Amino acid sequence: MTKVDSNAFLERVFLRSDNGAELSFRGKLYSESAYYDEETASLTRLRLFVSEGRELVYSIVSGAGAQKTRRHYVVEPKEDLCRISDGIQTLTLPTEMLFAAVFGLCGIDPERAEELKPGFEENLRMVIG
Repeated sequence: MTKVDSNAFLERVFLRSDNGAELSFRGKLYSESAYYDEETASLTRLRLFVSEGRELVYSIVSGAGAQKTRRHYVVEPKEDLCRISDGIQTLTLPTEMLFAAVFGLCGIDPERAEELKPGFEENLRMVIG
């Protein structure tokens, strides 16, 4: 059996954000989705990359007609903490608080969140290795 070099699948990624931050890294696309909002006639494209250093990089691009917004976030989970940066500001918080914030922003009932949390944690561990 031939050993495959995992670095062979990495590509150079360059992202710009409307806050002026630019991000360049080597990584690979892990997940991608797009959503169309009929009310605003806007399309949002979400991409999740895993960097060579095992950081998670989220790219969010929304647009309607000639208008476009671009954001990116680097998430670096380490033990019980998560470091999140938009290229300008950085926030470090307990992973538990991150899950609470995500569930709250998504409108997930707190009782249902406890049921869903183990699945989210498992997915996070799979992505970061």
